[in-house]
Amino acid sequence: MTLATPATATPRLPVMGWETFRGARDAPLPSLLAHPRHRLTTSGRAAILLALECVGVGPDDVVLVPSYHCPTMVAPVLTLGAQAVFYPIDEHGAPRLDWLQTHAPARAKAMLATHYFGLPQPMDANRAWCDARGIALIEDCAHAMFGRSGARAVGAWGDVAIASLTKFFPTPEGGILAINRDDLALPVLTPASPLQQVKAAADILHMGASHDRLTGLNGLIRGVFALRGLLRRPAPVPIAPAAAPIGDTTTTATPAVDERIEDVDANMALIDLPLSHRALTAASGWISTRVPRQRIVEARRRHYEVLLQAFQGDAGFHPLLPHLPADSAPYVFPLWVRTPDPGYLEMRRLGVPVSRWDRLWPGVPALPGDTGVAWSHHVLQLACHQDLTDADLRGIVAQVRRLFSA
Repeated sequence: MTLATPATATPRLPVMGWETFRGARDAPLPSLLAHPRHRLTTSGRAAILLALECVGVGPDDVVLVPSYHCPTMVAPVLTLGAQAVFYPIDEHGAPRLDWLQTHAPARAKAMLATHYFGLPQPMDANRAWCDARGIALIEDCAHAMFGRSGARAVGAWGDVAIASLTKFFPTPEGGILAINRDDLALPVLTPASPLQQVKAAADILHMGASHDRLTGLNGLIRGVFALRGLLRRPAPVPIAPAAAPIGDTTTTATPAVDERIEDVDANMALIDLPLSHRALTAASGWISTRVPRQRIVEARRRHYEVLLQAFQGDAGFHPLLPHLPADSAPYVFPLWVRTPDPGYLEMRRLGVPVSRWDRLWPGVPALPGDTGVAWSHHVLQLACHQDLTDADLRGIVAQVRRLFSA
């Protein structure tokens, strides 16, 4: 039996609500927002572009990028005219330094190393490898706003580090660029326009009301936005069918899948340089820096543990990693699924908060000892953020069991 899509879909990312302001101001883990030298950017993708600029990446340079990636990690490299060379990762998500030792091009200027799923990776070996070759280490903390990697806070290992605010805070935009090298300067960003400032504040409220998280104001806010939409609705224009993305053999798709493909294709486009050099709006910056953080860390860890226990003992799926590291605040719960299709598309159609990095950049090679390409197909990223309810978690577990259980 196919279940109907719920009227109010479970949020894939944090949303504004009265619960947002509950709990202690400080989290039990260090945060990139406490980094002594950082800038708030418009997005994590913009932060990667700024990081590349900071370390001097330009045309004809090579940037080392992991085989398991989101297109937003590659687009900034190409925007600057540089070349992305993909390297393999091991079963824990760490760079295969043995492969890089032999195959990394001499022109490599920077290496992007990622803390996947918000579970901090060891960075000391990456740091030493880059230092020995004069390669800049860009520490990708887009999934890891909070935590420690060995003896240091996440974000303290790279020459520069980047992060994404939208994955941990109820903001419509936002990223972080943090600099650890004394000889590198923070970029000067242009201020947001008044219209951009107002839109960001309105989007924060609208998202919360859309998910019924602002009790007493939900109806009023939704009504205002519905009226605005009616007043601004343009005349319908015929739209040509979109071309299928590379590697897609599906001839038809539901609207939800079409929207997902369009989003990924947009992420593969070159980056808007003026937008990347724009400062974050005041509303998004205020939310990211002022809301209590204890609840964020504790709720994410609690939700991850619930999913960890729920997904044991089934031949059709298993947690990708066996336990939750102590010094981490996860972004998502990575679940290995033996046969993820067509169940994954059904989950997306139903509004289950799940994603998958299944649109790797064209040209990613098959590399010895690599798990990245397999992860892109088999690993589902299930939401475990702080604004999920117990009912949301039960719904996620039920759909996984229904669609993937052996």
